[in-house]
Amino acid sequence: MSTEYEIFDFPEIEPGPEKPLVLGPAGEVFNFVQTGESNGGKFLFSKLSVPPHVGPPPHIHHRTDEWFYAPNGGFSIFMGPNEFPDLDITPGDGADKETVVMLPMRPKELLYVPRNYTHGFVNTTNTNQEMWLVWSPDTPESSILPYFMNAGKVVTSKQDITEPDFLSRIRLVSMARDYGINQSADFWDFVKDVVEDRPEWLPSDSRARLLNLFHDEIEAQA
Repeated sequence: MSTEYEIFDFPEIEPGPEKPLVLGPAGEVFNFVQTGESNGGKFLFSKLSVPPHVGPPPHIHHRTDEWFYAPNGGFSIFMGPNEFPDLDITPGDGADKETVVMLPMRPKELLYVPRNYTHGFVNTTNTNQEMWLVWSPDTPESSILPYFMNAGKVVTSKQDITEPDFLSRIRLVSMARDYGINQSADFWDFVKDVVEDRPEWLPSDSRARLLNLFHDEIEAQA
């Protein structure tokens, strides 16, 4: 696997109206920096604190594209090569299970997963790590912010954070379809094999599109 990559200098994004911290149903803590409410529905941006060996099992977003940014590395992204545009057809249920690639994320690396592709991630270290996520668009019809808030737990401070309770782990799966997501309950529900590789089919990081989404925020701070 190549050790060469083009780092991404993530621009400063001015926070929008304050949102509560959310303990996500998979165990991550979401600090929502900006939502579609303040940027015309263009994107949802959150900085996550992810405990060791925590991350969501493979899942598929049908309404949003997603960028992953690891300021310090420390994660692996899982991604499959096939598109699943139908909410009623998932790997292992109406289609073959996926052979996913496992991509170790390097410091300041940006990765992009288009909608309809199987993906997930995990903190591969023994300490809490930061992951920054951007979903686009973030309109009332497409937003997954309510999913995290309803399936997870809203907390007032980091001191209130423990682990997701049993109901949150159920809602991780049971509420997902309401927000255009197919969420597996277990890693192997959607997956038949894992390959540690950086294949040719891997999407580009679409950094130009991401910077275009941020254009107004960047210009306002220039």
